Amino acid sequence: MPPTGETVRVETRSGTVRGQARPASLAFRGIPYAAAPVGALRFAAPAPHPGWDGVRDARTNGPTPSLGPVGEGYSIPEPVVAGEEILNLNVFTPGTDARLPVYVWVHGGSYVGGSPGGPWFDGASFNASGVVVVAITYRLGFEGYGDIPGAPSNRALRDMIAALEWVQENIARFGGDPRQVTLGGQSAGGGAVLALLAAPAAAGLFRAAVCHSGPLPDIDVATAARVGRELASACGVEHSVHGWREVPRPAIVAAERATGAADLVSALTNLHRMLAGVEPVTTFGPVLDGDLLPTSGAELLECDPSVPLLLGTTSHEFNLVTAPIERYLARGVGGAVLMGMGLAPRLARAYPRAFPQWSPAELLGQAVTGRVFRIPAVRVAMAREAQARGRTWMWDFRWRSPVSGRAVHCVDLPFAWGRLEAERVRRIAGPHPPDELAREMHAALVAFIAGAHAPWPAFGLDAPVGQVWDSPSWTARDPYRFERIAAEVVGYAGPATERSTTA
Repeated sequence: MPPTGETVRVETRSGTVRGQARPASLAFRGIPYAAAPVGALRFAAPAPHPGWDGVRDARTNGPTPSLGPVGEGYSIPEPVVAGEEILNLNVFTPGTDARLPVYVWVHGGSYVGGSPGGPWFDGASFNASGVVVVAITYRLGFEGYGDIPGAPSNRALRDMIAALEWVQENIARFGGDPRQVTLGGQSAGGGAVLALLAAPAAAGLFRAAVCHSGPLPDIDVATAARVGRELASACGVEHSVHGWREVPRPAIVAAERATGAADLVSALTNLHRMLAGVEPVTTFGPVLDGDLLPTSGAELLECDPSVPLLLGTTSHEFNLVTAPIERYLARGVGGAVLMGMGLAPRLARAYPRAFPQWSPAELLGQAVTGRVFRIPAVRVAMAREAQARGRTWMWDFRWRSPVSGRAVHCVDLPFAWGRLEAERVRRIAGPHPPDELAREMHAALVAFIAGAHAPWPAFGLDAPVGQVWDSPSWTARDPYRFERIAAEVVGYAGPATERSTTA
């Protein structure tokens, strides 16, 4: 290992890159895995990078598809970098001479934001455990997923496949083993992982998968086409590849954000949409196109069960989503929504201890958490288990942060990555998050990445066991029992999955 601060060169298929030595690891940042999606390549499938002469500096983050904002209100530090070569990746490795397991990470951000270059997704802790980490960018929002006549669908997923192909071709030169690649992601990144498990074009590019808090892809072709037409009208542009190429990225991002209003009526409408399951959860995301992906949620649930999958959620993912309208819910709106949708009696059965104490806002928040994250996780595990036994492991992150009093969305990430000391972790996890929990969870992730097998029993239809991450942690017989009861509400299944009878 070179002394800290010295540069290190590695030859890739496109040219030589110069990274930097750190204590016990090497870091290479901003390496392009595909050509810049500009000009004739904008809204096209990712194309091979043309390469470069000489040595390319890879010591700083590359350009990001995200334009921000990154502000004090965001939990995860996600740097924004200007530039055109937005399809790039970071590699963190213990050294270039070994053949180590590889963890390829897909960041979250509701399919419209986020970036991989912040300190939470620094691979130093994984490197110390003998794992090479690759954190990738991909096109976001309308540019990544929007329906445009004449353009390929699911461009963001195609970007991810191109990044995985880059890993297969190049990672051995960074000390990784292309035969031991695990694909992981959180939130939108977790949803992308579930999508790629069902994409034949991604078959063979990774041997195992990890899904943190991943919603099931649920956007059908008709919905994607309608949203595309509406956005084109809002931007005053011809709804074609040629027309959209003339629209700057900032204008598209502004139009995306304008679709989300903040008034009470809109908030309640969005809440109803999330709970009722009559429309997709997100405006942009993987489209069930019949090309890259299946056309129905039933087929998606039948994704390749031979690939070992480790998946889980936090216990209170989106419970705070109702906080902005809590004062209205306290006046009876929440109870009316619960009763009108038939949720009240079922939630009382699903959460018998909490139901009498929780406010209507909290109950609705827990219903959203179940609908978007926890019930889909159970459905995926059950569908996979019905096809191939012993290939799925589940966890339930229940440690309650002193900041929110709950196990909220994203709080599990610094524990899984062994990054409790990173910037902004205290804002979500408090000043003294338990080190032992981080050691346990991180070690479990390392074990799965190295061996495609979690250190607790696999999920089974007759024994739906899972690991509960808490202080202390334990293996529970059925940590998602409540969600299995709440799944009686048909709307929770979602528009793309309600036709499935597998689970």
